[in-house]
Amino acid sequence: MRKAGGTQRIGTLRTAAQVVDLLAAAGDRDLTLKEISEMLGITKPTALRILMTLTDLRLVERDSETQRYRLGLRLLELGSAVQERLQIPVRARPLLEQLAQRTDETVHLCVLDEGQAVYVDKIEGAQAIRLYSRIGRRVPLHCTAVGKVLLADLPAAERRRIIARWGMKPYTKNTLTDYLLLEQALDEVRREGVAFDREEHEEGITCIGAPVRDFSGRVKAAISVTVPVFRTSPEHLEQMVPWVKETALRISERCGYRPDLAEPSRQAQGTTLG
Repeated sequence: MRKAGGTQRIGTLRTAAQVVDLLAAAGDRDLTLKEISEMLGITKPTALRILMTLTDLRLVERDSETQRYRLGLRLLELGSAVQERLQIPVRARPLLEQLAQRTDETVHLCVLDEGQAVYVDKIEGAQAIRLYSRIGRRVPLHCTAVGKVLLADLPAAERRRIIARWGMKPYTKNTLTDYLLLEQALDEVRREGVAFDREEHEEGITCIGAPVRDFSGRVKAAISVTVPVFRTSPEHLEQMVPWVKETALRISERCGYRPDLAEPSRQAQGTTLG
């Protein structure tokens, strides 16, 4: 019974998506209930039930006079969110290039997706060593600089859900594998705005990361500088911290972020090294 019910729900979701696609293809022409049911080959009661749900979710609108249906404004909101996310690499690229030139190291830009950090851009500096990183690669959150940046901004329940799903794999002897210790580290990220990943994800590599925020102050992406341990020192890393923070802030401002309007709690969530 559960399997049958699950299959039915999946079928309903697929049909609902087809309704949205159909209305999108119709352009400026609103469609009637009869047209939708006939074009999709479903009964009018089924079409009506799906349209009522989509209307409640503001994904579809019904004209009270003509009784015709069109796409809802919530799709515009969702589309704007996706567009904003896709525009971050474009807005960030010149500043990332400047950071790579200033540090002579590899610089990354990442976003959160399905509980992991995904590289969406990469610029290699003049002294950059060959790294196993590429655009599209996914990395864990609990042991990477960008991951900690993204994780620290999430609600506690969401953080627990992600860790429960992906675990805390020990990639090196320095990887945090205790959730309470991870939470303490994230508290420090939010409180101090800086943390170190001393070879937690890869042996011989340390990283500095900082958050990219949108107009609301929420973290939408993270940048990082990757530095090989053999040619760095604590003093060298500390020297680069303000450079990374400044770059992240300038990218955030290009995304509409206003530090002077941010909540005090968000102003404290500045930068992560780790």
